[in-house]
Amino acid sequence: MARVLLISHEPEAAPGLIGELLALDGIKMHQHIVLADPDAPNVDFPDPSAYDAVIAFGSFANAYEVSARAWVEPEIMYIEQLLADDVPYLGVCFGGQLLAEALGGHVEPAPPGESEIGLIFLDPGEQGLPIPAGPWFTWHEDRMVIPDSVELLASTPSAVQLFRSGRAVGTQFHPEADLGLVSGWAAIGPDHIPSHTSAAEVLGNVSDANAELRKNCNNLVEWFIRDIAGLEFAELKSE
Repeated sequence: MARVLLISHEPEAAPGLIGELLALDGIKMHQHIVLADPDAPNVDFPDPSAYDAVIAFGSFANAYEVSARAWVEPEIMYIEQLLADDVPYLGVCFGGQLLAEALGGHVEPAPPGESEIGLIFLDPGEQGLPIPAGPWFTWHEDRMVIPDSVELLASTPSAVQLFRSGRAVGTQFHPEADLGLVSGWAAIGPDHIPSHTSAAEVLGNVSDANAELRKNCNNLVEWFIRDIAGLEFAELKSE
């Protein structure tokens, strides 16, 4: 079976729909949680040669926070190793932001009024979209600045949303998000919900779009696994 490493930064930043769909497709997964103990971040990442691909998820931290850099910088170095070894990588939201840094870009606070929460539709780059335009769920207060050498695949007026460099892909949105995940995030961070909306509105919209979100996530997972990582869902990896 193909083997995929899943990096979660907090237990609540779970693989969600992505993990569920990979399991249904017969892919073997190992989850590494960086902040299972926030006082002792686990940056002893597994040997990437043991995996066919790596997927890293979101975080409640800001990538540029001084208090987070002690574990963020080792993870960026790990991503740089993945890039050097040509290990397929998908970075989701925070995971995408760390990929942007590993590629020579940076992460910055979004300008006032430019943070995003809720459902979005993507504006395609010059090459068109390899995945559906939406809806996708997003929740971020920061944005990525990517180097000119990196292929921009999609954006919104507020932020870079999808980019690619070789076999590494980053998103700003959350393809893994379902109602359960977003409900948990809203309960943990109600003060991060901007005044122009509410938790009830956000959760209602996610609930209404549930079937589309799942279908779109499945499309993204298949694109990453087959087209980016070059794997078949029932592929056997030689020992």
